[in-house]
Amino acid sequence: MSTMPAKTPSRGTLDGTRKHPCVLCQQRKVKCDRNEPCANCVKARVDCISPSTLPPKKRKKRFPEAELLARLRRYEDHLRAYGADIDAINAGGIVPLPVPAAKSLDDGAEAADPRASVDQHMRSLAIRRALKHTTHAPWTGVNEEFRDAEDILQGSSGDEMYDKPITRTYDAIHSDGGDLLFSTPATERMIDLHPSTVQIFRLWQKFLDNVNPIVKIFHAPTVQLQILEASADLENVSKEMETLMFGIYTTAICSLSDTECTTMFGEEKEVLRLRYSGGARQALHRAGLLRTSNLTILQGFVLYLISCLNFHIDPRSLFCLTGIAVRIAQRMGLCYDGASYGLQPFEIEMRRRLWWQIMLLDFRVAELSGAGCSILTHVWTTKFPLNVNDSDLYPDMRDPPAEHNGVTEMVYVLTLCEITSHFNKMRSSHSSLQVKDKEIDDLAAHLEKTYLQYCDPSIPLHVLSILMVRTRVAKLHMGPRHPHLIQSKTMGVAEKEGLFSLSLQMLQNHNTLMGSNAMKNFFWHIVINFPFPAHVYLLTSLKTRVQDEMSDKAWEAFAEFFRLRMMLWDRSETVRPKESALHAAFANLTVKAWDAREKALAGIEVPPMVAMMKEEVRAKKSPKEAMTETPPVVASEGNNGDMFTDSFSWMDQPNVGLGQVTDLGSGVMHGIMMGQDNSSVGMGLGWDFWNDLMPVYGNGNVNGEEFGAGQNMYSS
Repeated sequence: MSTMPAKTPSRGTLDGTRKHPCVLCQQRKVKCDRNEPCANCVKARVDCISPSTLPPKKRKKRFPEAELLARLRRYEDHLRAYGADIDAINAGGIVPLPVPAAKSLDDGAEAADPRASVDQHMRSLAIRRALKHTTHAPWTGVNEEFRDAEDILQGSSGDEMYDKPITRTYDAIHSDGGDLLFSTPATERMIDLHPSTVQIFRLWQKFLDNVNPIVKIFHAPTVQLQILEASADLENVSKEMETLMFGIYTTAICSLSDTECTTMFGEEKEVLRLRYSGGARQALHRAGLLRTSNLTILQGFVLYLISCLNFHIDPRSLFCLTGIAVRIAQRMGLCYDGASYGLQPFEIEMRRRLWWQIMLLDFRVAELSGAGCSILTHVWTTKFPLNVNDSDLYPDMRDPPAEHNGVTEMVYVLTLCEITSHFNKMRSSHSSLQVKDKEIDDLAAHLEKTYLQYCDPSIPLHVLSILMVRTRVAKLHMGPRHPHLIQSKTMGVAEKEGLFSLSLQMLQNHNTLMGSNAMKNFFWHIVINFPFPAHVYLLTSLKTRVQDEMSDKAWEAFAEFFRLRMMLWDRSETVRPKESALHAAFANLTVKAWDAREKALAGIEVPPMVAMMKEEVRAKKSPKEAMTETPPVVASEGNNGDMFTDSFSWMDQPNVGLGQVTDLGSGVMHGIMMGQDNSSVGMGLGWDFWNDLMPVYGNGNVNGEEFGAGQNMYSS
């Protein structure tokens, strides 16, 4: 009787371990005998693969892992903030960390409140992330909780579909609020609003000649290459570059006279200005200005605002628009110096230039609108731009260029930055007048030693820098001396002499600039920086100062000023005022001052400008007013009474245009926010104060509604 052969046990059975079914049996979901090879694989004539030989399956990430990755990214950002090269470290390299330099306010870093301690290395981590990714991130807020939430939601850096979930959700919202500021883009194509290629190059050259030397908002060689490339294919130009190009068009046109526009482009200046400013608004709307963090778009917006400084937009509205530029710059982190956050030298310099230009623009518009200080109440650590030429910079540079000892292309901008920085310090100073004068004199000596002594009188930009520095230093001296700021109804002779001398110096410097044909490229800028406070104070003081050497010089300066303005009007380089309230007020103030001088000096020859203004004032008055007008009362300089208030006695006369009652003795400074210490305001002279000084005989109203588009209120 035969016996059955015994079944050979499998290797897994002999080893005492239970094998898993092979891969094929698992996929077919059939029983596997767990042999090597198994019967099913032998029958199918395929390789029998054990699951133990396969790599383990990738497990799904859990929430704690996403949180850990977010923390790792934050730690890397911390290291980058201190200058560490993360890529080199990950590659196995050992990179020494640089020692961070201490922050110095002398380098341009500013804080509105000197008691506020700004420790850059303890700043919110969100700011460091924002600074590192400004070019790519659509938003760069300073809310750390917001940033941390987005980090955790993003999870692994490899999960692209979860990249920046909050930001991408915001981007998907259809409306960005731009309709509130700009009209809905017209149906016409943007390419139809661009000038021809030849005209684009002409406008660019005029921008380089007239605007770039005193604005320096970007790197001109880099932008020139971008314009050459964009002008070759305007159909496909990016929204960012298109915004910048229209900003360049508008500022270039505003820097030209009517004659130049007609000669170069065959159209009137106002036609070109309206076309390109409208194109700029459409470009800004299409680019999504209000939610952008793109440096180029912000540069285009700032250029558009600069083109509006010649009163093409109501200064009160322009003040609000400038505030938008400030908010966007803060969201982008421009208010923090990029050198402390590992940015490249070229990007650091461009951010510094843009931030300071926004600050200077906001300060100037705040003056014009009568709103007082604005951005100077904020905190920033951004240093001054470097004293270098554009040729010293290029986008791929790894190390910052060495600053020049002397004058560069940045001389005008840097002197203005330093003066504005000093003014910011004066605002919070409660020092005596003598101490403030000493500090201002030290600033003037510093500017002279650092910049002005190297200036060449044959170069127009250098002459502009010298005279503008002297004018602004005089304005710094004038601020604390202003009688309305010191809240006193009496002024000593020395104080009045100081104010008169400073005001006369400012007006004479302005006349020198306006009378120089070499300054023609910068006339547009000189006109909008007319020394308005000096003009008003001189005319007011001449009511009582009728016969001495200084008063003679003042009247000579006014005659020269009026002659130069007449020349500009004849050449159509500025718009001649017609029925503006401010022009009527200036004319009335001038006539009152001359009447006092004529009363003291019988038989004196009446200058042509005074005769013309007398006719204008007489035409504004009703016949009854003209008959009842009382002759001016000439006060004596030796009188110990309230001389400054006496010099404003003409304000008690009836005001046909406004009918307002003024009270200079109230000691309240208008145009300044409630709760702010007036002694810290410095030069922040509100428009309400100047309105009180200058009653209007005309059809004006307190809102200035008679101002027309393109009218220059300083052309009086």
